[in-house]
Amino acid sequence: MVVSELSWLNHVKLKYGPQVSLIDLSSRGAQIETSSYPLQPGSTVVIEIAVGERSCAVPAQVLRCHIAGLAPHAKYRGALLFKRPFDFPEPSSVEDAGDVDCNPFHEYARLNLALKRVSAAGDLLAATSTGPALTPIGARALDAAFSMIEAARGRASGAQFTGEMGRLLRVIARSVENAAASEAIATEMIERLRRSVPSMAVHVVEAGAGAKIGDEAVFFQLPSDGDGAAARLVVEFPADCGLEDWHLQLLQGAAHLIGVTRNFATDLQSSTPVAPEPDVAVSPDPAPIDSRGWNRLVVRYLDGRMLKGYGRDFLPTRGMVDLWSEPDGPTDSRMTIPFAQLKAVFFVHDFEGDPAYIGQPSTEEGGSGIGRRITITFVDGEVLRGTTLSYSQGGPGFFVAPLDSRTNNLKMFVLAGAIRHVQFR
Repeated sequence: MVVSELSWLNHVKLKYGPQVSLIDLSSRGAQIETSSYPLQPGSTVVIEIAVGERSCAVPAQVLRCHIAGLAPHAKYRGALLFKRPFDFPEPSSVEDAGDVDCNPFHEYARLNLALKRVSAAGDLLAATSTGPALTPIGARALDAAFSMIEAARGRASGAQFTGEMGRLLRVIARSVENAAASEAIATEMIERLRRSVPSMAVHVVEAGAGAKIGDEAVFFQLPSDGDGAAARLVVEFPADCGLEDWHLQLLQGAAHLIGVTRNFATDLQSSTPVAPEPDVAVSPDPAPIDSRGWNRLVVRYLDGRMLKGYGRDFLPTRGMVDLWSEPDGPTDSRMTIPFAQLKAVFFVHDFEGDPAYIGQPSTEEGGSGIGRRITITFVDGEVLRGTTLSYSQGGPGFFVAPLDSRTNNLKMFVLAGAIRHVQFR
């Protein structure tokens, strides 16, 4: 069974290893893809299959492994034989409330507003019809996707297409609001596609990569400036799959939207919803850790524990945070922490902070953060005040910016499960 048939599936990963992309699954085995992580034929691995909030560990033997792609990094496809049968759970009768009645026109408006807020916060100057946070190529791609949605409006056959396009727009809008990395946004969109279209694999092949496209695969060109070859969205289908017209239409629309994520006018992670306070000397930020989006993180557990480390590509919808002891550390040094154990994740300037810093009183007049002012009371009684642009009752959490720009915190991601109540003022 392919991913689109597994409504109960949360994620798949190797125990003590990376998260993987599931190609297909049966009670006796699975096909998976790994990035820059070859599997050794004949070896034994333990694959973790997350069924909702529960994780099943299944030992398996690696039957074979081969290279499935080279760009932007090596991809390996492996076949696993389970050492004991995997029992498929009953399909969940509970639908994700966040996906119910997903109106594509509302999500389109939400995305445009998020882009404009990023532009205002970052003082970006690229002029496009949809806001200066997109390059002209990105703006044209968004317009093309919206035109497809408008063309399908009112047609009974277009309901599934417009609903899924709305969910993809929601992925981008949430990610822009939360300043996610462009690569992480595209990764989540591809995972959404694999849950909607009966496919074995969906991936982006960069221009000039020379990847071979099999007989059961199709590709869609991503938006480009027209000067040379363009990157492609490549989709592999199982034999005799039940492919419908709206599936192909959705893939074409998704190619436009992935083009949007590749054409932001600035790195979203470099923007912040916090403006410096007037007449206050603000210390310059430390030099970036490196050019690939690593952040210094302080993770607070519900039980009071605290961990410090490095992370990148933080995406709230994954339901977990990855923490390394150092940037570009080995895979076995990564710690993956489920959100259910956490209170908040702090993005910080440095790990030591300024011992001489004394926080200013959090009054109605203090601070100048962009967004709605919010007071958060955690289940342990601690109170946090700041501003937010991304508060959502149905999400796993939301970002909060500090009121005082002199604090060591750049921003905080507050977990919904750790909150007793919130108050806006």
